[in-house]
Amino acid sequence: MLPLYIDAAGKRIVVFGGGTVAERKIRQILDTTSNAAVIEVYSHDFTPAIEKLAEEGRVKCRRCDLWQEPDLGLEGAFLAIICTNDEALNDRILREARRFNVLTNYGHEGDVFMGSVIHKHGFLISISTDGKGPAMARYLREKITPLIGEREEKMLKLQSKLREDLRAIIKEEARRQEILYRILHDPDCWAALDAPLTVAEELILKIIGDKYA
Repeated sequence: MLPLYIDAAGKRIVVFGGGTVAERKIRQILDTTSNAAVIEVYSHDFTPAIEKLAEEGRVKCRRCDLWQEPDLGLEGAFLAIICTNDEALNDRILREARRFNVLTNYGHEGDVFMGSVIHKHGFLISISTDGKGPAMARYLREKITPLIGEREEKMLKLQSKLREDLRAIIKEEARRQEILYRILHDPDCWAALDAPLTVAEELILKIIGDKYA
């Protein structure tokens, strides 16, 4: 399995099923896509949360009988998420999605997996067990999430700024990467984060000059 982060902004994502599984997957897309994807949900009914998202214009709900629907909206779609409670129907939708060469998320039969996601303080972390233990993925998410706080967010912002600063004074990329890596392992640099961001940046630049220049 190849882990990828894909920008889904503006891409059509078709969701089949309007229950709690569909709701969870829609939430994950909305929470991790900075610019909205075009999400169409096909089902005979929808959870109240999905209906509210439709009222807000964040998804489009297509109320229909999927067994009778002649056009499942798969042509030109980027991704199909298949999660009705009818296995035979799911298999039919999967075959149709493959006919249009659409990426599919459908248990072990699909070619795209949606892992347990942490999206916090500028970090996006996905955890997958390749379907072997979804509960374990959720457990690890619960363990990792508290490790990411405001200090880590501050350091991330400073790392981004320092990358630009170092480009102006150090030509060798390997040397720049070495310095940035050392900063992350330097207790003095982390202690500097107790100061406001601009002050912390000055302190870390001084530490860099004293220790690593």
